[in-house]
Amino acid sequence: MNRVRIVISYNGRWEQLPDGSQRFVGSDNQGMYVSKDMTYEELVAIVHTIVNYDVNKFNIDLSSISIVPGSTCRTFIRNDNDVQFMLGEDRVIPQVCVSVTERTAGNVIGNDIPPLENTQQLGSFSGSNQVFTQRSATEGGGNMCGVPPVAVDHEDLVEPQFGDVFGCRNEQYNEQNNYPNPEVDNEANNEQVNDRVDDLQNVDEDPAQIETRGRHVQGVSCTPLDMPGPSEVRYNVTASATWVIPGADSYSFGIDTTSTLATPEPRTMIYKGQFFPSKKDLKRLVGHFAMHHNFEWKVKRSNKTTLHLVCIIDDCTWKLRAVRRDEGTYFQVRSFVNEHSCPLEEIHRRHRQASAVIIGEVVAPRLQQHDGRLMRPKDVIADMKTMYGIQIMYSKAHDALQYALSLTYGTHEEAFQLLPSFAYVLEQQNPGTITDLQCTDDDKFLYFFMSLGSSIRGFRRCIRPVIAVDGTHLKGRFGGTMFVATAQDGNEQVYPIAFGYGDSENNLSWEWFLECLRGALGNIDDLVFISDRHPSIEAGISKVFPYATHTICCWHFGENMKKRFHRKDVADIMNDAARSYSELKYNRHMEELRKLHKAAFDYAIAAGPHKWSRVHCPLRRYRVMTTNVAECINSCLKFARQLPLMTLAEFIRNMLQKWFHDRHAAARSMRHRLTDAAHLVILKRVEKCGFMTVNPVDWNIFSVRHKGKQWTVDLARKTCTCNKFQMDFFPCSHALAAARERNLDFTSLCADYYKRETLIDAYSVPIMPVGHPSSWVVPSDIAARVVLNPKTKRQSGRPMEGRHASSSERTTTQSCRRCGQPGHNSRRCSNPPMVNEGPSRIVPEEYRRKCSICHSIGHNKQTCPYKEGNQT
Repeated sequence: MNRVRIVISYNGRWEQLPDGSQRFVGSDNQGMYVSKDMTYEELVAIVHTIVNYDVNKFNIDLSSISIVPGSTCRTFIRNDNDVQFMLGEDRVIPQVCVSVTERTAGNVIGNDIPPLENTQQLGSFSGSNQVFTQRSATEGGGNMCGVPPVAVDHEDLVEPQFGDVFGCRNEQYNEQNNYPNPEVDNEANNEQVNDRVDDLQNVDEDPAQIETRGRHVQGVSCTPLDMPGPSEVRYNVTASATWVIPGADSYSFGIDTTSTLATPEPRTMIYKGQFFPSKKDLKRLVGHFAMHHNFEWKVKRSNKTTLHLVCIIDDCTWKLRAVRRDEGTYFQVRSFVNEHSCPLEEIHRRHRQASAVIIGEVVAPRLQQHDGRLMRPKDVIADMKTMYGIQIMYSKAHDALQYALSLTYGTHEEAFQLLPSFAYVLEQQNPGTITDLQCTDDDKFLYFFMSLGSSIRGFRRCIRPVIAVDGTHLKGRFGGTMFVATAQDGNEQVYPIAFGYGDSENNLSWEWFLECLRGALGNIDDLVFISDRHPSIEAGISKVFPYATHTICCWHFGENMKKRFHRKDVADIMNDAARSYSELKYNRHMEELRKLHKAAFDYAIAAGPHKWSRVHCPLRRYRVMTTNVAECINSCLKFARQLPLMTLAEFIRNMLQKWFHDRHAAARSMRHRLTDAAHLVILKRVEKCGFMTVNPVDWNIFSVRHKGKQWTVDLARKTCTCNKFQMDFFPCSHALAAARERNLDFTSLCADYYKRETLIDAYSVPIMPVGHPSSWVVPSDIAARVVLNPKTKRQSGRPMEGRHASSSERTTTQSCRRCGQPGHNSRRCSNPPMVNEGPSRIVPEEYRRKCSICHSIGHNKQTCPYKEGNQT
């Protein structure tokens, strides 16, 4: 079937220009595909679906703008010939202008239909912070490219692809089609109607007008409970859902809660003569209606042409009957009785119409919480209980939340397919960016690497050559692992370098990620890697970066010792030895560890002191002894890791965009030559200088004494016998005391890494947004590349939201509820039960040990005197 594009313009008015030309201004617009052989009746049905007017109270006039020599004129559409004339005109996109008139004295009411007040319209995307906003119809229309997911399913309504003209304001539409701006006087139809809907409320088989609060519904022609307005259509990139990126503020999601949470809820209507694109859409709306009014319905009769719904309580008068039109899939309400004769006490607590799909549509606008986190299943359960008085199971709340995520952020399948185009646009918008997408032979996703050009440039020029690498699990539908490479700037802030996505942490995936990282950074002198003790990381670094030094995180190493030896003190001693700057302090701590726990000492030596000890490291680790910078990134992405892959990548890019902008502005506003963090360390160390005795040896060498100890400082070579000066490229307190003796500037003793100018340079290149996919210009070979779902899938069962706490994080102590003493539970308790003495808590009788035979307290069934064989 041949299809053409049209634009439905409504909520506007006709105006006439001085030259007699006419134009339709102030309208909201919606674009769609229709059949080229569409009839007038089908066009009216489509308009009713979009505008959602009461056919018993209002009439519509359909018009189009025709181009005539030297001007434009208004052409009425009243039959099939007029429709074919409009579709056959030689123009970019035909425009159908809808005027609504009331069936009374006949005044045009400005096309703002009273029953649909506060109908929500959507705003447009802004850069890469693609957050949809909702506003009332009186505020005018907007760019419909960013609409939330409401799909209209119909054989003559095909979702346009990105790049098509749709959803624009009327003035923009006229400019794109080179139309003059004609205007005419308002016109009205003066048809009289003797019977009004209000006079027929109590008559059987007559329409009943119900106003309800709105909810977010997909695929419903009129505005149901909490759903977007009728003009909201979801447009797709690959015949699937649109992806919407909320952005990142304060290292978390940054959806504008004032627009998504505080928007006035729309109202809806159910009345005789109402049209729906399909039976499914009708049932979904009535399901929302039943949830809101706390009743349940069942299907009395349903076939291809008829849908008859009645109340679940027998003999109740509530009923709704709809039939399909002669052609197409549209269903029309023929009868609706909105009166219940059933008793309220028979209403069920668990609602049969509260499916995961409908609940997901309800909670979709509220996915973002005020505290910056995503909604959790328990929040969905609480919302349904508060809003509708419905109790749902956790599994249904989880499924509803997953459906709401797919509505708001798109599906994982779409994200994989858009990855090639996203990577291309990212490289074009940010010069120097390196991306790599690897797929299997059957086009299934395998790996994806992303390193922004601004981060690469800043690291090579301004950041200490110490990289922390780590992996974290993704929480999406297909699971996987995210690889992170980060550093630390001179202001002790996290400086992300690269991100990767793979199936799991194994030798192949880590080797691939490190290969991409080497291709992005090139050869870096004195490069040091810090990671946990994962064997795949060590194997990959030794193979890909043979010239670099691999070290392990001293915190993870200490946690391993706690878990292995169940001793916190051995881990503390090991941590002191690892952070020691001098060989003398290191030996003293290791001797203490050997005396305390010989096995722990042997374990630390076997791991290799050159990997976890600062003083034995072949290269400088500076002040970076842990992978905390990488763990911080994982924490910032805690809630984003459950989103589709491309949405997660865009979230990271947007987060770095904010970081680079804010940190560059903060660095420019610093008042000192050093960074704020470095300046604070200098101030703390300067406080000790006044208590030190400085004796010059020559112009650059000094002997510094304090509390019976002595150090030698060489300001020319920037060394000190405490080793802090040369290991950190940052002056120790002894060097500062010597510099004060010579009236030297402290800044001259610091490496460039810690200076304000270097920090400004590190964030000087901004990270540019990629824009919405509808604006992407991508070569055909890249856009046509197929990327399918990966082979791996997340394990079945309830996904774990958090991580397993380490031994040091478990602070709770088990105590017996019978006697209150720690170290055992009530099953193994041999102590007498607690009594009410002083501050001791009272143990209720139902919690005390009882015999299962005689139910007496003080013994069990094995020693019960009433047990067979125990009687004497």
